[in-house]
Amino acid sequence: MKYLWALLGLLYALLSIYVGYLFFTAGTGARLSQKGLLLQAPPVLGGIALVLLALPLIWNCVRLATSRSSTA
Repeated sequence: MKYLWALLGLLYALLSIYVGYLFFTAGTGARLSQKGLLLQAPPVLGGIALVLLALPLIWNCVRLATSRSSTA
């Protein structure tokens, strides 16, 4: 069962990284760069934040999948 949770967590983290990438590329695109920094900053910072918050989730999923099960 722990492998299922690890797989779901990894899927969620990878999708978050993808959405963060989409936010970042939308914020640095030609359309928003013409409109100014105030409209460009939220998608760029949001994309960076999504990627950074997904990294600990990936770490925990890998640890969950590779840990030994303790049956006491």
